[in-house]
Amino acid sequence: MTSIYQTILQENINRLKPSLLSEFKRLKLSEEYQKDSYAFLIFSMMSVLDIGLNEAILCSTEGIGDRGIDGIYIDTSGKEIQIYIFQAKYRQNLSKGIDEKEINLTLAEIKKIFKGEKFINCSPRIKAKIEEIQDTIKEFGSIKMPFINIYFTTNGKLPSENEKEEVKKLEKEGYYRVDFYSTEEIFNFISEKRKKDYEVQIVTKGDIIEQNLGNIKGIVATISAGELLEIYNKAGRDGVLEKNIRYYLGNNKINKKIEATAESENEASYFWFLNNGISIVCDYQEFGPDAQGNKIIKLKNPTIVNGGQTTKTLFKLNNKQGSVFSSKTIEKVFILVRIYETQDEEIIQRITEGTNRQNPIYIRDIKANNEVQNLVKQYFKDEGIYLETKRNEYREEKVSYDKIAKNDTILQSYLSLYKNIPHQAKSSKGGVFEEYFNNIFVLEDKNLPQEFFRSYELLKFTQLKERQAKITNENAFLPHAAFAIVYVMGMANENIKDISHDISQSDLEKTYSQAIEIIKKSIKDEKGHMEDAYSHNKFFKSSSLLALTKKYTKRQVN
Repeated sequence: MTSIYQTILQENINRLKPSLLSEFKRLKLSEEYQKDSYAFLIFSMMSVLDIGLNEAILCSTEGIGDRGIDGIYIDTSGKEIQIYIFQAKYRQNLSKGIDEKEINLTLAEIKKIFKGEKFINCSPRIKAKIEEIQDTIKEFGSIKMPFINIYFTTNGKLPSENEKEEVKKLEKEGYYRVDFYSTEEIFNFISEKRKKDYEVQIVTKGDIIEQNLGNIKGIVATISAGELLEIYNKAGRDGVLEKNIRYYLGNNKINKKIEATAESENEASYFWFLNNGISIVCDYQEFGPDAQGNKIIKLKNPTIVNGGQTTKTLFKLNNKQGSVFSSKTIEKVFILVRIYETQDEEIIQRITEGTNRQNPIYIRDIKANNEVQNLVKQYFKDEGIYLETKRNEYREEKVSYDKIAKNDTILQSYLSLYKNIPHQAKSSKGGVFEEYFNNIFVLEDKNLPQEFFRSYELLKFTQLKERQAKITNENAFLPHAAFAIVYVMGMANENIKDISHDISQSDLEKTYSQAIEIIKKSIKDEKGHMEDAYSHNKFFKSSSLLALTKKYTKRQVN
């Protein structure tokens, strides 16, 4: 029998398909089932990764020569480099799903990527993504290995525990986490992330320590593991972790120690002493005594800004088959918790950095209600485009996917077009957002809404051209070059940046062609200097991009 989740999934797939017509043509998808299958992949990536339609399409690697990998997304928005790999299975027969053979095939290919093996028999699209992954490992691996998140999504049946043997082996290596999402779990995940105002009530063990400075109130208390899981479940599970599932780093050494202590009948009572505790920021908190001398605390919109590893590990342990935690030791595990009530963005940032330097809060979320950004947002809305400033804010309004623009991605385009730093924009979405946001979103810049919108239009056009292109060895740079193309188009045609000038489609096409030729010449020049050390990924993040494209733009204009 078809569940309500399958009905809602089909509704979302049908909403997506009109925006995917060019992809169906590119992939030569004719049957309705094949179209639904591709739309399911795109929907899965958008939902789990919280990325826009264009980003999801450009991260898709599905097709002939995909090596059992349907999508790759590299996230440099935080200080932890995260790599996300997708395999999606859409079934007409819902009793089928992802089988052990398919899982093992995908994992085998992924292991080859991270061993640095060369891929010959694969599509240019996935080859470009593999090159980017391997460059990222070379760049950051000596400092800290990027973490690899592998997602299997299906509208059918999830695999049994026995079918996950290779998964368990892989996760023991420490840098990998593998998750399986059914239709129901995808929608639960979406629901968790889009929760707005909500309240959670917990009970402490014993009294609390309180501190009040006017613009911030804080309490320190001890709570049981059960109460922590109550916060996690009632506040929307991963939705209470500011970086969602990206906080959880799988079966690493720290999490194994957390598990071992929490499960041990001899060690569980020492958990309070051995764990750093949890830090929570909330909009409002109040408390009162209970009959046993404890405190009943009510929290509004709690967010765990430090302690996501502990929280997620205990949650997984509580649901692990055969674990004694849920039946015995959970009653012995207590945790120190610090709860801060404040809506002061600067203080929240300082708390987050002070309590957890490795997993800072998303600056994008902190700035969601910025006054100037909201004025820009209204300008976009007047133009028929919905500027998303916080995650999944338009889900309930059922806005067409191709009418949503994500503010952090558009900021990257703006920095490329108007600030002439496409290489920095590509290097780190989160980094440039944090560094440049306050200097850009100022009331004194009267042209900002129009310039931001022009940056959106240009990026959308560039991404559409990439989607339409057949990726070959000659244009294999395209998946790396979106912000560089925006930048070069602005240099090659002075009217591109001029918000008082309406740009015709023919102007866009002509300028785009010029930009592609300039970039091709620049690549050829750079390859001549770099020889075997050249890679597209490194070039488009380097300052050489600026020098060479300026040189060839001047020659073309003259």
